[in-house]
Amino acid sequence: MESALDIAKWFLFKNNAEANENEIEEEPYEKITNLKLQKLLYYAQGISLALYDTPLFYQDIEAWPHGPVVREVYEKYSDNKGNPINIVMDTNDESTIERLEQNNKYNNILNLAYNNFAIYTAWQLRNMTHEDGTPWDITQKTKGLFKVIENQQIRDYFVREVVE
Repeated sequence: MESALDIAKWFLFKNNAEANENEIEEEPYEKITNLKLQKLLYYAQGISLALYDTPLFYQDIEAWPHGPVVREVYEKYSDNKGNPINIVMDTNDESTIERLEQNNKYNNILNLAYNNFAIYTAWQLRNMTHEDGTPWDITQKTKGLFKVIENQQIRDYFVREVVE
């Protein structure tokens, strides 16, 4: 099992690499904000739970007003507010990315999440997590905001509604 911060770095690295490719082609490209990053983490965790019945990362996901949030990752990038997150990779980050990509299971989960959900804007993803019957919706209605969304609930929802 991984750290959500390491998974977040993978998403940011992947997004920055694709944004740089698209800048060369002069196409607009949405970089990842903290809001979008939170939703990508949620979808990656859900895919992992649905496909492998195991969490991708060990941190809890909480039901915040704008959807599922991993508190530690939110706090790490909160200074960015609604702006895109630009990261400079050091050798430790590069080795983390390489390790994640060399693990077939992690590579599969991360690419499924990125390829299927990074195409949406942060607000589209936010709205998707707010639909009736989602784990976020059920948690905030039954337990309240800022409470943990249980992995079993995420797994069951993803098996039923997301992963086919």
